[in-house]
Amino acid sequence: MTGPLSGVKIVELAQMIAVPGATHLLANQGAEIIKVENTTGGDDLRMYGSRKGNMSGWFANANAGKRSIGLNLEREEAKDILSTFIKNADVFIEGFRPGAVSRLGFSADEAFKINPRLVYVSSSGFGAEGPYSERPVYDPVIQAISGWAGAQRTADGPSLIRGMVADKVAALTTSQAITAALFARNETGECQHVQVSMLEANIAFNWPDVMMHETVLDEDALHLPNLLGSYQLFSTSDGWVSVTAGTDSQWKAVCSALSRDDLANDERFSTAANRSKHFTEWYASFDEMLSAFTTAEALQKCQAADVPAVRVLDPSEVAHDIHVKEVGSIAEIEHPIVGRMRVPRQGAIFNNSSEYNPRPAPSYCQDTTELLTEIGYSNDKIEKLKSSGTISCLLYTSDAADE
Repeated sequence: MTGPLSGVKIVELAQMIAVPGATHLLANQGAEIIKVENTTGGDDLRMYGSRKGNMSGWFANANAGKRSIGLNLEREEAKDILSTFIKNADVFIEGFRPGAVSRLGFSADEAFKINPRLVYVSSSGFGAEGPYSERPVYDPVIQAISGWAGAQRTADGPSLIRGMVADKVAALTTSQAITAALFARNETGECQHVQVSMLEANIAFNWPDVMMHETVLDEDALHLPNLLGSYQLFSTSDGWVSVTAGTDSQWKAVCSALSRDDLANDERFSTAANRSKHFTEWYASFDEMLSAFTTAEALQKCQAADVPAVRVLDPSEVAHDIHVKEVGSIAEIEHPIVGRMRVPRQGAIFNNSSEYNPRPAPSYCQDTTELLTEIGYSNDKIEKLKSSGTISCLLYTSDAADE
């Protein structure tokens, strides 16, 4: 796939979402990704959730644009293969607990001996140092400790966001860091070691808004209620909408549009500062106002008044929204294993190119032979490596029975 990162070669040694999600973003921008998997089944994400032919939708979405090879890195010959990939790469990224990849002989220092211009990326849950550095993590753990879950608190207590938001924030942080490191490497000619902590990535992501009360520390600072705590959706007579009156003029406009000038003139709601002090009553009035209308009526009136408003969609409805369909935000493609599937266009479009045609996510180790041939291995040598358990060349097809 062509793009601004065409020609950039990345070797990925990781699984699940935080690292594969980062490299997937870079693959969408043209980077070539070699996904190194183990020889005992590969990335666990392959079997999570809805799937067909031994590939889940999760994996298919997070690993499009990549090639897969299976290496048993307990064997020296497999390490030699990985060394060759690193020698030819621009980026090597690993996503394990600190020290795990170093014990295999591929620390940053060792990798820089192989390739002095390498960008080496280490991504872990808590970072390389500190009392939690050796702990295992999953997305809910980072949501809990970074402030996400506490920020979703309701009368029933803290709550998790039902999406892998912590993993995806780490993926976004990592992908941006890689492009910055590549820029620095190209400017200076020097190797770069990037360390990403999922925890720190999520704390930083949350800080400007979710953690605003933890920013201004002087005792004489004015702390008004955080409006994020009042975020809510509103019920209409036949559904749900999101309507946001973020300014005084928008509040007056929506009240006028919905024939509730009495609320516009209510002193409690007359200014943003007053609404912040009385946001419980404000939102109750907002809800009462909107519940008198159908969803279609409420949206028509709000949009005519230039007030941000949309219908709340279930995941199954998103692809059918008229705007999403009109601009081509989601496409249908044919995957050789999964079959017909939907894929989203990425948020950034370069030079007005709206085409989205990534290489399909690979079946387990489907590219082992091709990749080894490219670096000079003969068919006989490849067969010997396979027989010895050094590599895996398994290929799951759409005809394979689900296990």
